Amino acid sequence: MTNDDGTATAFCYCGWSADHATPEAADTDAERHQTAADAAESALAA
Repeated sequence: MTNDDGTATAFCYCGWSADHATPEAADTDAERHQTAADAAESALAA
């Protein structure tokens, strides 16, 4: 989500969120979060 001041907030269905200076940084962090969550889920299934 892009905020009125030009910053951006990344959200996840799990409840995680993080504020960033740019939408690009928020997208990158959201991707990192999702990749980490997928890796943790895979490790639990093993």
